[in-house]
Amino acid sequence: MPIIFKYLLLLRGVVMVGQLAALLVIDRAFGLKVPWLPVGITLLMLGALTLHSGYRLGTLHQISAREFLAQLLADVVALSCLIFFTGGSLNPFISLFLLPIIFAAAALPSPHTAIVAGTAATAYTMLMFVREPVEHHQAAVQGFDLHVWGMWYGFLLSAACVAAFVARIAGALRERDAALAEAREQALRSERVIALGTLAAGTAHELGTPLATMAIVAQDLAADLVDQPALHAAVSVLQGQLQRCKTTLSQLAIDAGQAPAQEGFRCTPRQFIEQLRDDFEALNPGVRLRQGDAPQGPDFAIVPDKTLRQALLNILNNAAQASPAVVELTVRWDAERLSLEIRDEGPGIAGELSQRLGHAPVPSAKESGLGLGLYLAVTTLQREGGVVEFHPRETGGTRVLVEVPLGHIKAGNG
Repeated sequence: MPIIFKYLLLLRGVVMVGQLAALLVIDRAFGLKVPWLPVGITLLMLGALTLHSGYRLGTLHQISAREFLAQLLADVVALSCLIFFTGGSLNPFISLFLLPIIFAAAALPSPHTAIVAGTAATAYTMLMFVREPVEHHQAAVQGFDLHVWGMWYGFLLSAACVAAFVARIAGALRERDAALAEAREQALRSERVIALGTLAAGTAHELGTPLATMAIVAQDLAADLVDQPALHAAVSVLQGQLQRCKTTLSQLAIDAGQAPAQEGFRCTPRQFIEQLRDDFEALNPGVRLRQGDAPQGPDFAIVPDKTLRQALLNILNNAAQASPAVVELTVRWDAERLSLEIRDEGPGIAGELSQRLGHAPVPSAKESGLGLGLYLAVTTLQREGGVVEFHPRETGGTRVLVEVPLGHIKAGNG
């Protein structure tokens, strides 16, 4: 509705200028005496209404059907006044009555459209019997010829307005359809994420018992191998990894049943990034995380949820799988957003594969890998209003650009 209303105001201005130009021509060149006082008052009032409506359009997010109807009826009344003082139904601009009806049919319900059409038809009918005749200064051109040329000019003006309006409306409808398609796709992705979250919670519960059994066996082995330092150290590493698995699964089960904000922790962006680096190094001890040059941002408090940290960590882990030697991480932030640039030295991403990243699970290069980690990470970041882009590097590998808005997780905003 606001878009069509904007076009109504725009085309109203065009029609007013076109009518004024035509009246000046017939007054000066064709010898017809135009009653400029009532015509000028009508055009000034219509111009004032247009300016006021344009101001309201800038302050309102929605235009009601009643207000739109009132605007169209004002157009019909103004056009009736102009035509009444310039010859009535003999005025070739009488065809402009079609424009308010076209706008009503495009933007308003059927009852409102019927009101506009009925008002325009009534005005047209009355102008056939009640009108002010136009006086002649001089017989510069025959009346019939002037009427024909006036009809030609009125047709050009009406055709241009209708064509421009229809083209703009068609473009707006295409944009709306694209936005609706994107919203449906996002809804489908959200449904997949919910289903995967439910599956993850069930899997975490199922894996709890075998992990507990392995932890007990590892504890017994550690007690039996006290006299063998090498084996005892290996079993200790195994115990640590089992404990990490149990902690991760427990947290996964908790996260699946609680709102992300309830699991948030207060920190600064710098502390958040340091924690992210520590988690990455703990999970990828053989991969060197190289820090890129970037200016340090301001210090302020944020409350990021664990899903945000896990999403960024999944992207870093994916880079580590592709580039087991080194991964470069460059981080920038300001008061509004956090930006990360992740570079790996792996084989890169094929063109057709890059189109699917973030939109569907993509099988990973790992044995038995389902490719869910990267898909969930991208979906989570997009749900938070973030942007994730994948670009090939000229020297080989992949460059991932991540932008995350910080406004909604600043301390004190929730």
